[in-house]
Amino acid sequence: MPWQPNIDGTTVRTLADWGSFFKANGQIHNIIELMDQTNNILEDILFKEATDLDGNRTALRVKIPTVFYRRLYRGIDVSKSEVSVVKDPVAMIEARAMIDVLLLELHSSQAAAYRQAEAKAFLEAMRQEVATALFYGNVKSNPDGIHGLDPRYAYNDAPNVIDAGGTGNQNTSIWGIVWGENEAHGIFPKDSKMGLNHKVLPEQDAYDDQGKAFRAVGDLFTWHFGLSVRDWRTVVRICNIDSTKLELRKSDPDFIDLHRLTIKAKNKIPVEKLGRMRWYVNSDVMTALELQASDAGNVNLQYRVEDAPKGGPMFKSRTITELHGCPIRRCDAILTTEEALVAAPV
Repeated sequence: MPWQPNIDGTTVRTLADWGSFFKANGQIHNIIELMDQTNNILEDILFKEATDLDGNRTALRVKIPTVFYRRLYRGIDVSKSEVSVVKDPVAMIEARAMIDVLLLELHSSQAAAYRQAEAKAFLEAMRQEVATALFYGNVKSNPDGIHGLDPRYAYNDAPNVIDAGGTGNQNTSIWGIVWGENEAHGIFPKDSKMGLNHKVLPEQDAYDDQGKAFRAVGDLFTWHFGLSVRDWRTVVRICNIDSTKLELRKSDPDFIDLHRLTIKAKNKIPVEKLGRMRWYVNSDVMTALELQASDAGNVNLQYRVEDAPKGGPMFKSRTITELHGCPIRRCDAILTTEEALVAAPV
């Protein structure tokens, strides 16, 4: 089928807004990226090739054999373990940019700068979509997507879920995750490439909304990914954190004691894996943790400086905030408008 973009001035660059994209001297504006987010989960998550083209199968032992006490001259029953196979889906997200060849010819000196700047925006949009899906993707509401963390830890009385007591729809969560081959990890389709791919499309026929052809070039951005939680014990969620009460002090009514909550959460993680756990919070929770740390005896926060790798860029050191010995990572994809989790249906 011919490529049929929606040519209404909102999905493509027109001559009018091309001018606003550049300064009068033909140089590209220094664009302030107000839409960028910090989603450190994308730096931490480990990816593994899936077992299938459309997903990854994981065998889980759900029952161990029964053992018996034996008497002399008496036998015992035969027993066995039970294994269940879970398949996690892989999703494919794409984005496409298109520009009329005539527009590039009219402004040939600016074409490369424009496409480079526009590609940056597309890459950020893809990163934000993947980060959001890792937390909130749900195949029940979006069969073409992935199954993220939220629907896996969806009840306030579920194992490895700690309830902070919030109600309504102004809540947020703190996540603790251990990444690893046998814990939680990202997946990409079998026999394919990992990560975000950018392809420059050659000049070709495109079609307007009346089916009339013109020549255009484009850019195609793709990312095939999924999430596998092989061991549910290696992820913990503190849910129902009322985001409107995060700045309350310890002496205030309805104070949310993040110190107590995070202690309960970390002790849900198997002790031998705890040293590899990362906390994931949004900026509101990060601020609350630091404010509560100013109250003596409250949140156990530490700061350390992590140097750039040997031979890497100078002045790339960064401050790492740790909670109970585990790094805290900021994720703007974590909402402050989560519906309060309730108990699992009987």
